[in-house]
Amino acid sequence: MKTKLLAYNALMIALIAVMAFVPWLGIITIGPVSITILHVPVIIAALLLGGQSAIIASLAFGVSTMLVAMTRGVGPIDLLFTNPIVSVFPRLLFGLVLAGLVKLFNKAYAKDALTDIVIAIVGTIAHTLFVLTVLFMYLGFTGSFLEQLSSWWTFVLGILLANTSFEVLASIFIAIPVVNVLRKRIH
Repeated sequence: MKTKLLAYNALMIALIAVMAFVPWLGIITIGPVSITILHVPVIIAALLLGGQSAIIASLAFGVSTMLVAMTRGVGPIDLLFTNPIVSVFPRLLFGLVLAGLVKLFNKAYAKDALTDIVIAIVGTIAHTLFVLTVLFMYLGFTGSFLEQLSSWWTFVLGILLANTSFEVLASIFIAIPVVNVLRKRIH
């Protein structure tokens, strides 16, 4: 890894750590619900630095959320995030998806704002689905599988409409302008 890329990756890790550990900066807690914008630096890393950097940043994202859950969790769901299977694993998958999307779109299309927006939206939705799926599997099944799945999808749709819509907007309105400015300066 080149020194320049190493320095940019360290900067992304530091940004994620600061956003995670400063209350209300990267994890916004409203009652028992936590909304995160910690995925935004991971998207920025993917779009600016490539797939390998997306994976590194996503691991920093996962470890940071695990440490935040250990130190200042506010509800019972936060306690689940002290387990690396719930906090780190879905974030690693998120980084892998971003790496794949960047590779796919870089081969098929030129780097432009529309492809960046598509990557940000698809990546954010994938992140939410990974976290919710791992939570579903981690919590286990009780009763009829179809009843449980039906209840879970109601919960998932609620999360997608509330949290994820905010997170998608954050990824578009924060990541894309930052990437547009930094792309001119970094490359």
